[in-house]
Amino acid sequence: MKQKSRLFVVFSLLMAVLMLMGCAPVATPTTAPEQPTTAPGQPTNTAEPPAAPVKVQYWSNGWFPASIDGRKAVVDKFNQEYKGRIEVEYIQGDWGAALQYIQSGAAAGGGIACLMDGGSWEAPDYYRKDYVNDLRPYITPEIKALMIDEQWNARSAEDGAILMSGTVMGDLMLTLMYNPEYFEAAGIEPATVDNPWTWDVLYENARLLTVDANGKHLGEAGFDKTNVAHWGYVQRLDSEKVLENGLAMAQMATGEAIIRQENGRWGWFINEQGALAYERYLTPILAGITPEAAIGLGGDTLEQMFAEGKAAIILRETFAIPTLHMNFPDFNFAVMPIPMNIGFTMFYNAGGEGMVMTKNCDQPEAAAEFMFWVMKAENNAIFAYGNGMPPANTEGLEFEPFKSDPTWDIISYYLTIGVPYVTPFNPNMTEFRDTVVAPILMEVAAGTKSFADANKLIQEQADLLLNR
Repeated sequence: MKQKSRLFVVFSLLMAVLMLMGCAPVATPTTAPEQPTTAPGQPTNTAEPPAAPVKVQYWSNGWFPASIDGRKAVVDKFNQEYKGRIEVEYIQGDWGAALQYIQSGAAAGGGIACLMDGGSWEAPDYYRKDYVNDLRPYITPEIKALMIDEQWNARSAEDGAILMSGTVMGDLMLTLMYNPEYFEAAGIEPATVDNPWTWDVLYENARLLTVDANGKHLGEAGFDKTNVAHWGYVQRLDSEKVLENGLAMAQMATGEAIIRQENGRWGWFINEQGALAYERYLTPILAGITPEAAIGLGGDTLEQMFAEGKAAIILRETFAIPTLHMNFPDFNFAVMPIPMNIGFTMFYNAGGEGMVMTKNCDQPEAAAEFMFWVMKAENNAIFAYGNGMPPANTEGLEFEPFKSDPTWDIISYYLTIGVPYVTPFNPNMTEFRDTVVAPILMEVAAGTKSFADANKLIQEQADLLLNR
């Protein structure tokens, strides 16, 4: 009986426990199970979505189709190589609007391209006005080796800041372009790098090549200077070229810069050889081998005159090579060196064009990557060839399209006899050029003032104005 009672008590306790468990709430999971994000049988994608490429705007001052095409080709090449990382957007600007563009951007606090084409002659002014960045933080020893020191120095400020990259050189770009048909008819052998013409030889041959509509040559009885079929030699004689090209000719004979500092003062310094070269450059009209219409002649008109057979020889920058091929594809012409004496040193002003980085650039590292990538020889060759000018990285002449174009052998020759110099920045240079040198030298070209008188007057004004 007692045993039954104990069993009953145990049974009762067990039933009570079971009843209490049945009343307790059921526990629920704290997190929901992960749901598959891909189709069954496919691997789960846990990678981050790819980042968009950094975008950099580049404002170009390319002014003729070949130069624009060359610059766009370089941009396309870069974008392909840097696909997914950096993307450069090409913006077509205007050569004459650069200052207005960068000034407007500075005044507005931005809103313009990170990179702009410009010239080494204007970059110091941009820097003085706080429009552009110092590029030194982005320049490695490998980048520095892409251009000689003089070219970097020409693109630097007085405090050592590097203001722009290098795309094309400024000087060493003049050639004599000639019509082989006229040379053959006159029995004239063109100048070569081994046997260049002097100014005397150029003028002598130009007289033989100046022919009137009746076949009479200059100096021959019955020659009609009012009805010339083709002139022997034509060059631009405008306010820009009488200084720019004239200095190139005179400095080659002088062996040093003409506008420079001596003993701490700026001046116009020219020796006897340089003065003679400058005078010969300015006076082809007086010699009868160039028409009076050359005063103020523009580059496009000069090229058209040459292509239409109205000039046997012209003095022109190398960028006329692509424009002549483009505008007059059926015209056959050749190129020879500018007048010089054997043994002359081609003393040339370092500098030229490049890209500046605007002050408000929001992607400076990416912008620097592009502007210095363009300076690599194989890329600089594409840019410079389209522009028709020597590459700032002269090793670019060894790459296509330069390599297979014999026209550019002359530029390579110039470089072998060339010595660069750097003219310090002078804030009064533009005023000196526009108000003193150009107007006075234009009088020499027109025959209303002697070069001796012009030279004396320019020297006096240079001392006053450049040291102001």
